Amino acid sequence: MPIRKQLIPVQNEDFYFWQANFVNRVVLNQVAWGLPAAAVTALVVRRAEYEPLFIKVKNTDTRTKTDVIAHNEKREIYENELRVFVRNYCGPLANTDKSDLGLTIRDLEPTPRGQITDIPYIKVKPVGGGDIEVRARTDEDKTMASMHELADAVECRWLLVPKGEMPPEDPDGCPKQQVSPKARFTISCGVKNAGDSFYGFFRWVNLTNPAHNGKWTTKALGAVIA
Repeated sequence: MPIRKQLIPVQNEDFYFWQANFVNRVVLNQVAWGLPAAAVTALVVRRAEYEPLFIKVKNTDTRTKTDVIAHNEKREIYENELRVFVRNYCGPLANTDKSDLGLTIRDLEPTPRGQITDIPYIKVKPVGGGDIEVRARTDEDKTMASMHELADAVECRWLLVPKGEMPPEDPDGCPKQQVSPKARFTISCGVKNAGDSFYGFFRWVNLTNPAHNGKWTTKALGAVIA
């Protein structure tokens, strides 16, 4: 299991109860889970150092600034050691055991995603050096590039057309393809093609289930290569 910062509760009281449950279960299952005795003992010692400090700072009427500083420093050390313990020893545990420990369980099954029905809003512009910058966005985002919540990427089918020639009528007339996992990306057309026109069709795509891809933009979007 990957250790992540949000694994540890932020609030002091939440952390206090979380760590107590974690260490209690680790001690109880040390043999069954094959945990190294030295690592478990180290956590027990660190808990014994931390908990009295938490009790002190919990009482806002009697705590001192020195108490707060000591608690914060000890908690930071304790958190780091808990993270290392999880990373080193908790990966092989069953999901039920991880859940009992209060650990986040990684969802290895991709959540089914529905059909993409939207067409991306696309802005293309030449940025020099034969490159075209593409910015895709959803209808909800009016100001900046954004990826559709059901999509993994933006697909572009594109074609270079000499000055004065007609643009392609549909994506099938565009032999070049680029798929970007980012909503803002660059298509390299080559500086030697400066003066030609770039034309592209765009759509949102679901890389794990192409049947749920969105529809293409209704017409080719173009820009003169600089």
